[in-house]
Amino acid sequence: MIAQRCKEFASEVRLRNGSTGMTADCRSVLDILSLGAANGTTVYLEATGDDATEAVKVITALFEARFNEDEESL
Repeated sequence: MIAQRCKEFASEVRLRNGSTGMTADCRSVLDILSLGAANGTTVYLEATGDDATEAVKVITALFEARFNEDEESL
Protein backbone atom coordinates (compact mmCIF):
# COMPACT_ATOMS: atom_id res chain seq x y z
CA MET A 1 0.00 0.00 0.00
CA ILE A 2 2.85 2.37 0.79
CA ALA A 3 4.51 1.86 -2.59
CA GLN A 4 1.21 2.28 -4.43
CA ARG A 5 0.34 5.53 -2.68
CA CYS A 6 3.85 7.00 -2.98
CA LYS A 7 3.75 6.66 -6.75
CA GLU A 8 1.05 9.36 -6.70
CA PHE A 9 3.59 11.95 -5.52
CA ALA A 10 6.51 13.65 -7.20
CA SER A 11 8.39 13.91 -3.89
CA GLU A 12 10.99 11.43 -2.73
CA VAL A 13 9.53 9.53 0.22
CA ARG A 14 11.68 7.29 2.41
CA LEU A 15 11.20 5.12 5.49
CA ARG A 16 13.99 4.74 8.03
CA ASN A 17 14.18 1.83 10.47
CA GLY A 18 14.69 3.36 13.92
CA SER A 19 16.66 0.34 15.14
CA THR A 20 19.10 -0.14 12.28
CA GLY A 21 19.11 3.24 10.55
CA MET A 22 18.50 1.54 7.20
CA THR A 23 16.38 3.51 4.73
CA ALA A 24 14.05 2.49 1.94
CA ASP A 25 12.61 4.22 -1.10
CA CYS A 26 8.87 4.06 -0.47
CA ARG A 27 8.12 3.53 -4.15
CA SER A 28 9.84 0.15 -4.01
CA VAL A 29 8.17 -2.80 -2.30
CA LEU A 30 11.52 -4.62 -2.22
CA ASP A 31 13.22 -1.65 -0.54
CA ILE A 32 10.48 -1.50 2.09
CA LEU A 33 10.75 -5.24 2.76
CA SER A 34 14.54 -4.99 3.02
CA LEU A 35 14.14 -2.72 6.08
CA GLY A 36 13.29 -5.78 8.15
CA ALA A 37 10.88 -3.67 10.19
CA ALA A 38 8.86 -6.24 12.11
CA ASN A 39 5.65 -5.33 13.92
CA GLY A 40 6.48 -2.90 16.71
CA THR A 41 9.59 -1.45 15.05
CA THR A 42 9.79 2.34 15.12
CA VAL A 43 10.05 3.74 11.61
CA TYR A 44 10.51 7.34 10.53
CA LEU A 45 8.95 8.84 7.43
CA GLU A 46 10.99 11.37 5.47
CA ALA A 47 9.92 13.24 2.35
CA THR A 48 11.44 15.97 0.18
CA GLY A 49 9.89 17.78 -2.73
CA ASP A 50 7.00 20.01 -3.73
CA ASP A 51 4.25 17.72 -2.43
CA ALA A 52 6.19 16.26 0.51
CA THR A 53 3.73 17.51 3.13
CA GLU A 54 0.80 15.83 1.40
CA ALA A 55 2.78 12.61 0.89
CA VAL A 56 3.64 12.47 4.59
CA LYS A 57 -0.02 13.03 5.51
CA VAL A 58 -1.21 10.22 3.24
CA ILE A 59 1.39 7.67 4.36
CA THR A 60 0.96 8.62 8.02
CA ALA A 61 -2.77 8.01 7.63
CA LEU A 62 -2.03 4.49 6.36
CA PHE A 63 -0.04 3.73 9.50
CA GLU A 64 -2.68 5.28 11.76
CA ALA A 65 -5.38 3.17 10.08
CA ARG A 66 -3.14 0.12 10.49
CA PHE A 67 -3.30 -0.31 6.71
CA ASN A 68 -7.02 -1.13 7.07
CA GLU A 69 -5.97 -4.41 8.65
CA ASP A 70 -9.19 -4.71 10.65
CA GLU A 71 -11.36 -4.32 7.53
CA GLU A 72 -9.43 -6.98 5.63
CA SER A 73 -9.87 -9.57 8.37
CA LEU A 74 -13.68 -9.43 8.13
